[in-house]
Amino acid sequence: MTKPVITFFSDNSENLNNLISQLHKFYSTVIDQTIFQDKTKLIQTLRSNNFLCTNTQLLVVDIENEDNHFIDFIKKINQICPESLKLIIASETQLSEIKISVKNNGSLLFLNNKWTSENLNHALKIASETFDKNCQKEVFIAEEKESTESLNENLNKRVQKLIDANTAKDNFLSIISHDLKSPFLALQGISEILLTDWNNLSEETKIELISDLHKTSVDTHKLLETLLDWTKLNKDKLELTLNSIIVHKLVNSTLKVSKNNASVKGISIHNNIENDILIQTDKNILATIFRNLISNAVQYTQPGGEIKISAKVCNKALTFCVADNGPGIEQAHILEYFSQRNKNSINGNANAFKGLGLIICKDFVEKSGGQIWLETKKGKGSKFYFTIPC
Repeated sequence: MTKPVITFFSDNSENLNNLISQLHKFYSTVIDQTIFQDKTKLIQTLRSNNFLCTNTQLLVVDIENEDNHFIDFIKKINQICPESLKLIIASETQLSEIKISVKNNGSLLFLNNKWTSENLNHALKIASETFDKNCQKEVFIAEEKESTESLNENLNKRVQKLIDANTAKDNFLSIISHDLKSPFLALQGISEILLTDWNNLSEETKIELISDLHKTSVDTHKLLETLLDWTKLNKDKLELTLNSIIVHKLVNSTLKVSKNNASVKGISIHNNIENDILIQTDKNILATIFRNLISNAVQYTQPGGEIKISAKVCNKALTFCVADNGPGIEQAHILEYFSQRNKNSINGNANAFKGLGLIICKDFVEKSGGQIWLETKKGKGSKFYFTIPC
């Protein structure tokens, strides 16, 4: 394989050294390497040094700092060196924003900054394929060149899909270990108390513990069902069964699961959806979306709080809203709540959104052809909106 010309950028020297070490392991040696740790200097050099810009086959860009200029930085690099393959390494939130904001991003390859050697090697495989094709491109006629570019694009997508699948697998295992560990520890603890102290417990305490045991068992079973649903969805095996649904009635049925927890905290839940609103969609999927959003709202609304559920017709779709007057969410972290791949702790009200709840909601809404978003203000509550086509 022809050795590539590589230009490195990272604003973190430790990250930079680690990247260089890993890439050398993959390629053995490189033709040349140029290293930058200053964004402005990199842009200026690429603009003034046509040789470097033209011959850089791989531009590795590691974004460490969370500032407001990284999108413009990527746009400039992409404009200056349109033919070079750019491997962008950043947080999941940053990658999501880049994918949305940067047009003509066919030469961009994305990698989460929590990458492993396996993840990086997947990304470098597509880079090596691109290098091999570029070495032979002079002998291609126009039709062959177009076919090669199409092949490279398909390879890019396939490798990115492998990277995403591997990351999703890691996150799935993380979710299982986190969300199942707590209820099973609770089941073990309660059952141990009942076994060892049965004769010393009052009847009232026994009933209370058995009630907790039952509730934890029911909640864990629902979590397992949700995990199975999400697994089916990610394997594209979850099929929609469309039925005519009276939404007010469905929400009332769903509320039975959450009302016990709400009543203990003195939280009032209002189903303000009109009785005559009908929709053609999958009943189980819609119920799962409402169950997760309402459960989230109940769990993190303060005692004595209020939750309102509403719906309105807008642009040939029904827009639903689950609103609470809880603590709200820091605006900067909104994108992270709807990401399958980012399961890291986040500051502020992070614990409210750990687990599968919002991931399930986002996947199921999109599977139904709709969208989901959040309006929130810290200290003023949150409003989760989602649409389902009429």
